[in-house]
Amino acid sequence: MILDYLELHAHRQANTTFLGETEESYSFGAFFELVTHLAAWLRNEGVRKGDRVVLYLSRHIYHLAAYLATMTLGAIPVHLYSQRKPSFVAFAASHTSARLIITDSDSLDEMGLPCAVVNYPDNSVLDLDPVWPGERHEVAYMMFTSGTTGTPKAVITTQENVDFVTRTLIGIANITVNDREIIVMPLGSTGGLGHFHANLILGNPTIILPYFFGAMDDADLHHMLDVIEAEGITGFLSTPGMLARLTDTHREAFREKGRNLRYILANVTPIRDMLVRDLISLLPHTRFYTYYGLTEASRSVYHCFNDNPDKIATAGLPSSGVQISIDNPSAKGVGEVLIKGSNVMVGYWEMGDHGFSASGWFRTGDLGSLDTDGYLTICGRIKENIKVDGLECLPQDVETVLLAHPEVADCAVVGLPDPKTYQCVAAAIVPAIGINREGLAQRLQTHCIGSLEFYKAPTVYAFFESIPRTDLGKIKRDDVIRQLEATPDRQLGGVLG
Repeated sequence: MILDYLELHAHRQANTTFLGETEESYSFGAFFELVTHLAAWLRNEGVRKGDRVVLYLSRHIYHLAAYLATMTLGAIPVHLYSQRKPSFVAFAASHTSARLIITDSDSLDEMGLPCAVVNYPDNSVLDLDPVWPGERHEVAYMMFTSGTTGTPKAVITTQENVDFVTRTLIGIANITVNDREIIVMPLGSTGGLGHFHANLILGNPTIILPYFFGAMDDADLHHMLDVIEAEGITGFLSTPGMLARLTDTHREAFREKGRNLRYILANVTPIRDMLVRDLISLLPHTRFYTYYGLTEASRSVYHCFNDNPDKIATAGLPSSGVQISIDNPSAKGVGEVLIKGSNVMVGYWEMGDHGFSASGWFRTGDLGSLDTDGYLTICGRIKENIKVDGLECLPQDVETVLLAHPEVADCAVVGLPDPKTYQCVAAAIVPAIGINREGLAQRLQTHCIGSLEFYKAPTVYAFFESIPRTDLGKIKRDDVIRQLEATPDRQLGGVLG
């Protein structure tokens, strides 16, 4: 159990720095003391084994301390990240029938919430008698899916899941007891929380950066690079978008300050081939990894780009102990990705094992294919599939072609209703900086016709300032559709409609 590692390192290396955030830091011993006293405070607030406790905290160390303290009592933490709107906090608390919400925010209206709200306590909590080990629960925590194709669901993650996934992560990147990480990804996601778990198991120091990765400005990126250099950071989890910004606008600083990085991992969204090759060229001594998974089945597939440059377009190979299958593949081998393994959740809260096949495979809702070497390629989401006069088009196929055009900074492809063909392919385009939009739709249309099957080339174009995305960077296609339908100057087939 992940809690046992905190106790282990609190005894073995009590005075060794474990967590740092801004100007606050804790040794293993001090953090263990904080967690045990916070557990006593939660018990005084009425929290008992099996209760759900929503964590809505902007200070990352507060979030982690409350997480482990809740687990100490055998209660079930419900992870949210602080960028969630109060309406989502209310939904999460109601959906999980939470007993309590812990927050350091003043934005919550207690009268509009379905349970009690308590502010994270001050240091007076340390006057309470500590609670340890408490009653453990087989469920480690709950976390919500992104909700890009429906209402977010609460995923039940067990202690066994946490142990398996964490050891998988450590093995994927060969993280050792000599490594030092920064955490940029939110702790309300499997990315940020997973790297906290890995560092806790290994007894490694961790610096948690105070900003939200999706809203980092140039000053934040500079600060991150300064921390990497000054603190001797050897690895971190990033996103393709962050890495693209580092190679584009902070290139020389990234090369200089990141020269001692042993590994960088990227997840959340697909990473472009050109970016991968550029990264390997820029930091030739750094190993670059990606992994595919879902909140329901984290780190199912992994890939080291340095070792397999001819497979950059794929998501990678199944992790050890994980099985991948393709359900009902088409003539091209594309079908729904199914997963089995100890990384797979036990079910959704109040929905049981909904999402599993009769034979126990988890249905991801993702479309993919396996090549002859066992490498998985993700082709999109089933619910995002576009049907044009009986022919199927995967948005990601079109987005890959559009993103290869030098005049496109970002894009999203969706299906719009069409009276003749049921749906038509529509593209929301964010032009690259300095690009003249006049004639751009026609140029992109020519580019797509030359690279795609005829029915996949978009027949509708619109220019956006930015693509609607979730906090974790996934395209919010329903929002894209609404914006496209509301855009009066959409361009049809490269001609103003």
